[in-house]
Amino acid sequence: MQVGSYVICVDDSNWDILAYVVMTNLPEKGKVYRVRRVILDFTKISDEEGIALDGIYGDWGIFKTHSNKKVFEEYHFRKSRFREIENPTLIEDVFEKIDLLCEV
Repeated sequence: MQVGSYVICVDDSNWDILAYVVMTNLPEKGKVYRVRRVILDFTKISDEEGIALDGIYGDWGIFKTHSNKKVFEEYHFRKSRFREIENPTLIEDVFEKIDLLCEV
């Protein structure tokens, strides 16, 4: 996954109670999102990267890294909750193409 990739949420279960406090909203299973940022694993609790999504924002906070350094980072989601998909055709694009065809 990289910035600009489209992902579909495959796991919206078992959110930590803190997620409801620090995130503007939470992803829903089956919905498509665009990756806004990729956050490298700095805690070494897991081997996976995190991702931040367009339209969903997390509070920023101080996190302790595996080497005891403090970093200022946005709360984000585990990458394993999502699967990357091809660039979806947005419904607005379909309507725009229909409008163009009707003008001809």
